[in-house]
Amino acid sequence: MRLLSLLAAASLGACAPRGTCRGDYCGTVVFAAIGQPVTLLPPVSDQVLDRDIGDQIFLRLAEIGPDLNTVGDSGFVPELADRWTWTDSLTLAFHLDPRARWQDGRPVTARDVAFTFAAYTDTALDSPFRDDLKRIATVTAPDSATAVFRFRSRYPEMFYDAVYDMRILPRHLLDTVPLARWRTAAFGRHPVGDGPYRFVRWTPGQSLELAADSAFFLGRPHIRSLVWRFTSDLSVAVTQVIGGEADAIEVLVSPTNIARAGAASHLKLYPYPGSAYMMVGFNLRAQAGRGPHPIFGDVRVRRAMVLATDRAQMAQSVFGGAAKVPPGPIPESWSRLWFPDVNVPPYDPAAAARLLDSAGWRLGGGRDSVRHKDGRALAFTLDVP
Repeated sequence: MRLLSLLAAASLGACAPRGTCRGDYCGTVVFAAIGQPVTLLPPVSDQVLDRDIGDQIFLRLAEIGPDLNTVGDSGFVPELADRWTWTDSLTLAFHLDPRARWQDGRPVTARDVAFTFAAYTDTALDSPFRDDLKRIATVTAPDSATAVFRFRSRYPEMFYDAVYDMRILPRHLLDTVPLARWRTAAFGRHPVGDGPYRFVRWTPGQSLELAADSAFFLGRPHIRSLVWRFTSDLSVAVTQVIGGEADAIEVLVSPTNIARAGAASHLKLYPYPGSAYMMVGFNLRAQAGRGPHPIFGDVRVRRAMVLATDRAQMAQSVFGGAAKVPPGPIPESWSRLWFPDVNVPPYDPAAAARLLDSAGWRLGGGRDSVRHKDGRALAFTLDVP
């Protein structure tokens, strides 16, 4: 259970065509990026920048729709699959769009889908997404156009698990590369995808460029090229946007940077309910899993930690007006859908003290301001990014 969380999202930017091209399929957008990708091979890295770029190169079977629904298959938008059918409550068949092609001209097939699932779930690769796919038992390809998913049990987000964390990979380009070598594979630096943009170049420490695929089967992208310009410093990235060296930045920003961007007349800030949140997660088990955690195994202690922390003031201090305190570890974009009536726990140190007393964590006499229980101090280590 994760009870202490912050949600913040903001974007700022401007976009204008670059170069001399004219017409509907034109222009370049330059993103100011913090850091640089690890690899562009999707199952290997869960870094945000890697995924942002990878989403332009590789497709999923289907994509979450504008309503952000993740329960059932309602609202999902077809991508590589133009339709899907439930054979029974545990069996889902995706029917691939016959127009889908890899950027080297080869057709995308159900064998690619089965190969992708096998790679994502293989312990030799140990993908960070493997655990998210554990309730899918098998993926098979009874024919070249049909990929069949068999689940271990029924649950609300079966369809979401089948599509969201897997970007389909080209079997014919990767099946000869041992999974143990995928993290350093050349493919991750020169990917061949099936998405709207093709890889062009990656200059380490400087930039990465993609170009629109004019033959993309779902329609030619209207922006001709995308460029990510790398920096290790957020303030430098914001300066690049303000100075016109970049068109856009999308990050969790500080009140200072929001003010800087807001003061630039040629920029516009776009606040929106974001899909990001920050939180503190409590260990619930003791080391080596031997019983409950001696402190956080008790729900009363976890609840007390929430009540004793002025999260609203923290959000204001760190993010200004660009953050809200959610009722749990959920982004604001979801809270409006699923948790409209859940109250955010208040800042209440007195109630926190009563909960700690009831859990046996009591203050000592005299000058001792540290709570103890059975001779153990109420103290712990907090890891931060």
